[in-house]
Amino acid sequence: MTAITAACPDCNAHYEPSDNYCRNCGMYLAALREVAVAPAAPAVPARYERERASLPAPVKKAVTAVAIGTALQVGMSLTGKYLARQAAKQAVNAVRAKPKGRTARQKPAEAAQQAVPVDEYADAAAVSETVIIRRVWIRRP
Repeated sequence: MTAITAACPDCNAHYEPSDNYCRNCGMYLAALREVAVAPAAPAVPARYERERASLPAPVKKAVTAVAIGTALQVGMSLTGKYLARQAAKQAVNAVRAKPKGRTARQKPAEAAQQAVPVDEYADAAAVSETVIIRRVWIRRP
């Protein structure tokens, strides 16, 4: 039985095909091995392609209609949410807005009070917080 040997491309020393490195110079030889390549499996079996191609035209149209309907439903849902959010913002801004000038129901005394500068921070609240930390060390003999 004769062992098959090959020559190292770097130092021409003989090595066996099962060696990963050259025993003389240390060159990486495993990369030089021929690797068996298996053919890739088809992504979709041919029978599914045939079944898909054999669908009747009304079914193909129905699938397209369902896809378009779903896209429209999602788009309208997002648009509706956006419009509702904008309407809510406008409603909040309308409630927060303070009337400028004298209205028909105000009395002259109320109009005089309104001439006083308005505190911008009237709705603000100050929060004070006290935190007490107590550590208890229990030593057991």
